[in-house]
Amino acid sequence: MTTNSSTPIIKPGLFGCAVSADSRRFEFDCGNESLLAANVRPDVLFIGDSITHLWELQAYFGGTGTILINRGIGGDTSTYVRKRFAADALQLRPRLIVMKIGTNDLGWGMEQLADSIIDTISENITAMSEDARAAEIPLALCSLLPIWGPNWYPVPAFTTRKNAQIVATNARLRAIAADTGAYYIDYYSAVLTDSGELLHELAEDGIHPNAAGYTIMAHVLRETLRNNGVTL
Repeated sequence: MTTNSSTPIIKPGLFGCAVSADSRRFEFDCGNESLLAANVRPDVLFIGDSITHLWELQAYFGGTGTILINRGIGGDTSTYVRKRFAADALQLRPRLIVMKIGTNDLGWGMEQLADSIIDTISENITAMSEDARAAEIPLALCSLLPIWGPNWYPVPAFTTRKNAQIVATNARLRAIAADTGAYYIDYYSAVLTDSGELLHELAEDGIHPNAAGYTIMAHVLRETLRNNGVTL
């Protein structure tokens, strides 16, 4: 058996500054090269932060011969997903990209309470949505999930403030999806308490879904796509 070691591949390199995106760069470069060399086109490519990274996709969408690729990185932000979007998504020519990013942009500290960060998220996601449209690759643009306190925001006022920013960000994401022809996936409404927080039984740490949380997300994603004529 021969191998092609000269397969053209986009590699963004390391970004430095100890950014989360660098943590899986070598792994993703190797995987991307293998897919391109074998001329394997993914059916669905998921990209985002830890909520995507930790999602065992095969358990929710496998069993039908679907080729699922996970390009999530724990701790990633919209700025660095944008920098790696051509390498980890577009060049692989998936039949659908599912993108959920922005929670880490909002951050965990006082310095990220300013609403200007929502403009940054919107700018980055708009650019990626337009790139996907130009490449004629359908994009499912997913809402951010609400959060609740214990490990992330022990001060209730922080949780309230961050959830308000999440609501504002999701409104922007919905508008971007409408403007760029992407599918808007509203996870947020399906996991929300009456007080505007994430249902506690869906995420023990207040942010990362457990199996029950991912089950709801999978249902919302599948049903929204089905309503738009896409089977997953």
